[in-house]
Amino acid sequence: MIQANELRVGNYVASDHFKDRDVIVKVRLIGQEQAIVEHPNGLTEPMLYQCEMRAIKLTEEILLNCGFEDVSTYKDFRLVINEDLYIEVSLRKNINAYVSIFDIDILNVIYLHQLQNLYFALTGKELEVKI
Repeated sequence: MIQANELRVGNYVASDHFKDRDVIVKVRLIGQEQAIVEHPNGLTEPMLYQCEMRAIKLTEEILLNCGFEDVSTYKDFRLVINEDLYIEVSLRKNINAYVSIFDIDILNVIYLHQLQNLYFALTGKELEVKI
């Protein structure tokens, strides 16, 4: 379950609320305990409660679909924001995913919405996610 205060408009979350189970939806509006979401098949503004939303764990496929490049044989991925700033995420088996900026580990990032929020905080722009 994701708390509403962890979300921003534009975040992606998973839900099994719909008939097609375990669907990924995009948050369009956030309330105290629920969110209006955009369903990929065009359902008109379905509403989900916090208990119906799940975080999407970062995977190699998701990172590559967000523009990250595989930079090592150890499951490290990097997204260059500009010549002075990049985000590096590690998905090594023995550690949680973390984000490194200028080779300084700053944050445990395990879920897609956390990565989207970090990218927005650093750039003021939405992270392009190809789901």
